[in-house]
Amino acid sequence: MGKTGNSVHRTLSALHNLHNSMRTCFFLFAIFVMIGSGARAETVYSANITGTPGLLTVPNARMYEPGTMVLHTGVLDPYFHGVLGLQIAKPLYIGLRQTAETSSLIGQADRLYPGFDLRLRLIEESQYAPEVTLGLQSAFGHKRMAAEYIVLSKRFGDFDLTGGMGWGRLGDAGQTGNPLKALGSHFDDERIPDNEMPNDIHNWFTGDDAGLFAGIEYFPPGQIFSVKAEWRADRYTAERAASDYDAPAPWSIGLALHPYKWLDLNIGLAGTEKILGSLTLRPTLEKWPGRSTKHEATKPLRTYRTGLTLPGQMVTSAAQEDITLYATQSDAHIASTMMELSVADESLPYQLGHAARHMADHGGETVEELKITPTFMGLRGAAISLMRRDLEQALAHEQGSPQEIWRNIKFDKEKPDRIAYLPIASHSTAPRLILDSQMSLSEEDSGILHRTSLVIDERRNIGRHFLIGGALRLNIHDNLDQIEKFRPVALLPVRSDVNRFTRQLVSVDRSYLGWMMTPKTDLHVSLAAGYLEEMYAGSGGEILYRPFGKTFAVGADAWLALRRDPLMDMHLGLNGDHLLTGHINAWYEFPDRDLTIQARVGRYLAEDFGGTLSLEKRMRNGIRISAFATATDNADFDPFGGTTHLYSGIKMSMPLGNIPHVPQGSEARIAVMPFGRDTGQAIDHPLPLYEMTERFSMRHISAHWNDVVD
Repeated sequence: MGKTGNSVHRTLSALHNLHNSMRTCFFLFAIFVMIGSGARAETVYSANITGTPGLLTVPNARMYEPGTMVLHTGVLDPYFHGVLGLQIAKPLYIGLRQTAETSSLIGQADRLYPGFDLRLRLIEESQYAPEVTLGLQSAFGHKRMAAEYIVLSKRFGDFDLTGGMGWGRLGDAGQTGNPLKALGSHFDDERIPDNEMPNDIHNWFTGDDAGLFAGIEYFPPGQIFSVKAEWRADRYTAERAASDYDAPAPWSIGLALHPYKWLDLNIGLAGTEKILGSLTLRPTLEKWPGRSTKHEATKPLRTYRTGLTLPGQMVTSAAQEDITLYATQSDAHIASTMMELSVADESLPYQLGHAARHMADHGGETVEELKITPTFMGLRGAAISLMRRDLEQALAHEQGSPQEIWRNIKFDKEKPDRIAYLPIASHSTAPRLILDSQMSLSEEDSGILHRTSLVIDERRNIGRHFLIGGALRLNIHDNLDQIEKFRPVALLPVRSDVNRFTRQLVSVDRSYLGWMMTPKTDLHVSLAAGYLEEMYAGSGGEILYRPFGKTFAVGADAWLALRRDPLMDMHLGLNGDHLLTGHINAWYEFPDRDLTIQARVGRYLAEDFGGTLSLEKRMRNGIRISAFATATDNADFDPFGGTTHLYSGIKMSMPLGNIPHVPQGSEARIAVMPFGRDTGQAIDHPLPLYEMTERFSMRHISAHWNDVVD
């Protein structure tokens, strides 16, 4: 057949494929219309193929709701994407993604390309201004998927328009030169998509060229689906250079089904021959039903005053409700006490309100001020004074509110009278359960690694400032033996032999003696010695300056770390390795956002020096989520010849205290971060002062103040 015949044959084949593709699209469109009939009209912005808010393969400028967790899978030949992401704040999304290059969805991956994705909203949409978002795909990770972009989105009625500029993978069409080159030589660096050295800040927004992408999403009124169309700047340059990969045309069209706010399903065509699809689960963590504890029925407050002031009866009455009051005393107008907070992490205002009820019931006729100083395991917060009349109006006569009680509240940072430091009886609760799960999407050699354990943990006061703590770890399931298939064992491992710590069914996780004290209201100190965590024993301490009512805190910690031997029974033996590690720490609380940024600088367990930056969000239902990144002067090596100085991940803690038959204070911990890294590792010590003093803070008290009348 001649050239003309070949051309005609290719044209007819393309038309036939296009016809079949269009027929498939119309069939799917009809299904979506039938399913969507009569559904809600609320707009839901769904994910693209890599799990971030977007169209089909390109991003848009939209964000998920704050506190949204994203579990995502997406496929488009030759890649399969698995993502765990968090909308950690209104303008900030972070995601950990594992991308597998595979020729079959059920076969083994040919290569793995992990990445850490970031999105930061720069401008929120208004009547005249579009939403503008800066994005980093594989900000840290393999260069094959790395890209940076600035994208704009604007809503016009039922249509959402998107346009943007991309660098790296999202810009290799090169429709325009790199406009940032004029700002400095950094942006002029050559960009090699298949270099085995990991992507990092030195590669961001570099290269000779940039690409342009655009798209549109149509939301039919009253339907639970939307229609997406886009034009991308990804030309699959690396894939075509490495093999005979047949890259799809740069356009895509498809449908997004979102029957619920927490569920998305995308399906579409990339060009005329490749089908793409994705499934996204994105529950909102703010709606997590778990709480730290089960709320008991509220003790009613007397509607009248009578008799004498009886401090002893206040203590006895409160004890019946498992509220520990001590050093209780009074004069004609003020009753004061110390209150030991529960281990179960119930809010301070909730415990404050219940303690104040008992004080008011036995306060006699003349006491007007109820002064309560919160303590916890030897630590102390500012004294809080409530006006008895405000409490009576709200609880006994139903004529007040938490806001009216707050209006007359007083805080006193002065050191309590010496009588407050008399020893109290041993204070403890039933052991709490911690379901500890860790997974890694950041491995280039082993795919997705995971480990699940159950930790039984307890702490107990022995005197005013001393405590003992212990925990047993039950190793339930893991696949960490895969680590040994590719990675050499380090001569002096820090955590690279983590798989050896999972081989015993039961092990001692912690066993330590601790001491904590608050010499001044804003200054806290702790010491601990023993088995500090699963892999290390030792001794050390921490000091924290956290001024009450301020948004910052500073501190330092230092530890003599002794390596535990994973081959000994219960991991109780020591292998002789020891070193001194320590850090200077700083925290800043963003006002009215429940967000805290932490920076730490110091020496890590591999004797490497560096720093960690982390961002944590606390929710009123007890959930805590955080993202961190650590960079040091040492590097970990991967099996493909690359090195990385960076260690990053996501952590989440979810309370389980209101589940029947589960002890109060129990929680589920989920961590998504690399396994077996030696650099950037710190002691996970048992007495973190910033966390343990959180309930003393003004942020916590004001955020949970409505609990005072629960």
